[in-house]
Amino acid sequence: YPDVHVIGDQYLCAELGLNKITDEIKENKIDRVVIAACSFKLHGFLFRKTIEKAGINRFLISFANIREQNSWVHDNEPEKATIKAIDQINMAIEQVKLLGPLEVQHAKVNPAALVIGGGISGIKASLVIADSGYKVYLVERDLTIGGHMALFDKTFPTLDCSICILGPLMLEIKDHPNIELLTYSDIKSVEGYVGNFDVKVTKKPRFVNEETCVGCFNLCRDVCPIDVEDTFFPRKAIDVVYPQAIPLYPNILEEFCIGCKACAQACDREAIDFEQQAETVEFNMGTIITATGFKTFDP
Repeated sequence: YPDVHVIGDQYLCAELGLNKITDEIKENKIDRVVIAACSFKLHGFLFRKTIEKAGINRFLISFANIREQNSWVHDNEPEKATIKAIDQINMAIEQVKLLGPLEVQHAKVNPAALVIGGGISGIKASLVIADSGYKVYLVERDLTIGGHMALFDKTFPTLDCSICILGPLMLEIKDHPNIELLTYSDIKSVEGYVGNFDVKVTKKPRFVNEETCVGCFNLCRDVCPIDVEDTFFPRKAIDVVYPQAIPLYPNILEEFCIGCKACAQACDREAIDFEQQAETVEFNMGTIITATGFKTFDP
């Protein structure tokens, strides 16, 4: 590379080393820079600021990580490590040739947040953000928040009652003015970029009007003639997941319901709605947290 000017310094990220880079750029009319040293994550922004002060666009720089990705992991094979370092530097040179100048642009950021998953992680994340004064959309695909922890008897290592710890947090979610809870919902699409996401969420029908239902699920459940062998709790075709569920609205399992409408006749709030359809709602937020939990497996 006859058109490449090379300098070396043991402490390139120190003040003397940075000044040396600036002087070399100005004296040799350098228009692009390759840093063969440590990871970009460590001092990348420092080197960008340095070349910008010397008159080069801050994005006309490439990094060859010959420390963490080479010398530190191949210290017992110095000859092969040297060959690898040469290849890394050559690749960085070829890359920087292709780079064009970029300008930093500022965009408005929506401070609202979307949290996907209503388990203990999603609950805690939602409360921390909401308590800081920001709007939170908490989306859970099941009928209630709580996740796996709500189904455990005790928690490790203190063996405390799971629902005793989780229950108050679930109630905080329900009553928090900055949290909008969407259970029995799925993410349909996500578009946009960091700071400005447009998200579509599909709310599956419970066949119960949440605005009129007051959670007195015994009335509708007791008259239902259909018993369902649920995966965790035995239930009726119309029932709640468990008594501590949040939100405490029953739902009708469409595949088991025989359409007798006994529940609708028993509900004095007229909250049963057999015509309810899936609904798509749209939100705009600046950040997304994925807390979708885990699946147990047999190793």
